Amino acid sequence: MSSTPSRILAIDTATWNCGVALVRDGVVLAERAERTTSNHAGTLPRLVAETLAAAGERLERADVIAVTIGPGSFTGLRIALGFAKGLVFAGGYRLVGVPTLDALALVAPAVPGRVCTVLDARKREVYAALYERDATGLARLGEPRAAGAERLAEAIGGSCTFIGDAVEAYGDVFQRVLGAGATLLASATHPPRAAMVARLAAARLARTNAGDDVDTLAPMYLRPPEAELLQSAHSPSRAPIALDFVDKVPIVY
Repeated sequence: MSSTPSRILAIDTATWNCGVALVRDGVVLAERAERTTSNHAGTLPRLVAETLAAAGERLERADVIAVTIGPGSFTGLRIALGFAKGLVFAGGYRLVGVPTLDALALVAPAVPGRVCTVLDARKREVYAALYERDATGLARLGEPRAAGAERLAEAIGGSCTFIGDAVEAYGDVFQRVLGAGATLLASATHPPRAAMVARLAAARLARTNAGDDVDTLAPMYLRPPEAELLQSAHSPSRAPIALDFVDKVPIVY
């Protein structure tokens, strides 16, 4: 097993929240976040510079760039991944892609039970992943998916904590279907954190030190762009949801 890297610069622009963190051996040296009303192309470079300045650090070749790869905003994911790859090509750093919903799950309070991360996917859908916390840690139940909010809540069928920006859009749906079993954590009080992206990247690099291939790492969109959806009669919300409670994927941290 390899040791974790000394420093990780983590980037997250999968939602309207643009976040950057610099972490060394699990300690957050500096973290900046800003909610934007447009794409992150102008905000991200500034936040990276501000984060490094606040930490009083400069990146070195041994450092790692961690970036969320989706699901999330199509434009936001492309901006973050393009920026991260540019840094890697220029500085020779390692690159680690982190699933957006896994990092968001770590923002939720560490209490027993199930957590569902939900991002507003528009078109009356959410990007979602279901997790379960027990004495061994947090595990994802199956794979992330795009689905209608009501169908998702019906598939969950029991007590669950929802976290993510879809809480604002569909929290009433979750409560209508699940009643008192739905606990809602709004993004205003529990926003995505780049520090959690770094946390997952460090856990992965503790198992394998290689990182991702800079040429092949790509965003995980979960559904085609809108233009493709308009040309197709099939919609993700029409497909049945099968939440797998057997195939647990550990979220190591």
